[in-house]
Amino acid sequence: MRDNIVKEYALENVTLWLISSEEVSAEELKEMHRLCGVKRREKTERIRPEGKRRESVCAGYLLYLLMRRFSIEEEPVLLGEGKPVFQNVPEVHFSISHSDGFVVLGFGNRELGVDIERVKRANLKVAKRFYTKEEYAYLLETKEEEQGDSFFRIWTGKEAVVKAAGCGLSVSPKGFCVLGEEAELEGVRYALWRKRLKIGGRAVWICVAQ
Repeated sequence: MRDNIVKEYALENVTLWLISSEEVSAEELKEMHRLCGVKRREKTERIRPEGKRRESVCAGYLLYLLMRRFSIEEEPVLLGEGKPVFQNVPEVHFSISHSDGFVVLGFGNRELGVDIERVKRANLKVAKRFYTKEEYAYLLETKEEEQGDSFFRIWTGKEAVVKAAGCGLSVSPKGFCVLGEEAELEGVRYALWRKRLKIGGRAVWICVAQ
């Protein structure tokens, strides 16, 4: 396995590991699959689209690295709203996201959520339905050629906050604003860290909420 296959970004309280699944060779993917946990291997074998299967294997490999780092032997379980946790190691918090060939895992010592999205054309219909009035106005005020960036800057923020809160689809994305460096959801404030990256000619937004 190449040493640089996983890119690391160290924040104040969070570490991010990022893989471009499309750059993983067939041999590397095979080795990653071997290192995945039993449940992850079973899951990947049910996935038919090759791109999605690659992302799932890479996500399982990042989980393997996380478990090895903290000497965790149990596989994570999903809570009611789909939040993954290590039941017997509650001090290790993590979140996984993947989109269009990119997979990211964030971990730290507090509740957190992470989301990654490849920058594409802004969807104004989706924004009008799910963004606050302030967020939608911000998007409309952005130059048309920059709207995709603005759209996914906001979208990743909302996804990250919802993941950190562990509330899934039970909370409306329209109920909280993520334009600033903090967001509040159900009385809890979350710090937001965002970064726009360009990898292999493709732009992505990453947001961490903690």
